[in-house]
Amino acid sequence: MALVDGLRGFAALAVVVPHSVGLFRFAGAGALSELMGRLAVFGNRGVEVFFALSGFVIAFSLRRTHLSPGAIGNFILRRSLRLDPPYWVAIGLFCGYEFLRAWVTRTPAGLPSGPHLLSHLLYLQDILGYGQLNVAFWTLCIEFQFYLAFAVLLGLAQALSRRTGREGVLPLFFAVLFVLSLAWPTGLVETVSPRIHVRYLPPHVFVFLAGALTWWTLEGRLPRAVWYVFTLGLWGLFLWKLDDRVFVTAATTSILYVAGRRQRLYSWLAARPFQYLGRISYSLYLVHVPLCMLLMSVKSRVAPPSDAVALAFLGVIFAVSISVAHLLHTWVEAPCLEWTRRLKR
Repeated sequence: MALVDGLRGFAALAVVVPHSVGLFRFAGAGALSELMGRLAVFGNRGVEVFFALSGFVIAFSLRRTHLSPGAIGNFILRRSLRLDPPYWVAIGLFCGYEFLRAWVTRTPAGLPSGPHLLSHLLYLQDILGYGQLNVAFWTLCIEFQFYLAFAVLLGLAQALSRRTGREGVLPLFFAVLFVLSLAWPTGLVETVSPRIHVRYLPPHVFVFLAGALTWWTLEGRLPRAVWYVFTLGLWGLFLWKLDDRVFVTAATTSILYVAGRRQRLYSWLAARPFQYLGRISYSLYLVHVPLCMLLMSVKSRVAPPSDAVALAFLGVIFAVSISVAHLLHTWVEAPCLEWTRRLKR
């Protein structure tokens, strides 16, 4: 779907901004620094775009799949083949950055211990309390938790639907789950610590399910009136709480719904630049943080503090990140995608 890939590309570019905003935070910075600081806050919301798109696409990809235990295992294996090898390369890239930083600064390299590294390979680093090597990796842990939980719950909903002989059980099951998941953005469930948003899936469930329910509505499984009630509820929740996560979720799913109703999922954002960014979006997300850190370090050592210099280095960060992401996509991610297609067939 061209629109989905295009939105992925925009989200990946947006997430680069908050990790490179340090370019503009220095003594003597001009008026541009405040603007970039505000843009960085919105750039973080690219994560919610990724989550909503994941819910939409996974619901679409499993639309004809009978999720037996074997099929669930096949699905998780395909997700692992799709995500893991580029992720492992990104872990190596970050360790390479740490070696370089230690060599330049004559300080010890912050390399992970064996258990810390193993927890990363299993997407358990935050749950086990090790923390992230790369601050961007937390979303991969949440994504993998969602894939596993969604596949299991979808399999249970399918079994319940077959037992009762009613097709409407499946969307109703997830509609109820969506309503329950709103306990987090509404504040009915208070988090013990802000880090719970990073460690565990529940505070993010409403974003994924908003995407899944949008596909099921376009498919005809969920009545449109129900989708309208849910979406208007999200917009109302945003006006009440002014939560930008809710805003991005409602906006993303609304765009997907309108495009689907107008038969434009395969034509909007179909221009080559958007599609290219969409193809490399996962690789771009994986590699940009250490590259941002490296180039910000270079700038602080060799360039005077000015907005013009900061803008120039921001352009360099985007160019280098896209170039490295292109290589990672071509050499690692694209072959992995082909493997997952063969496994699905």
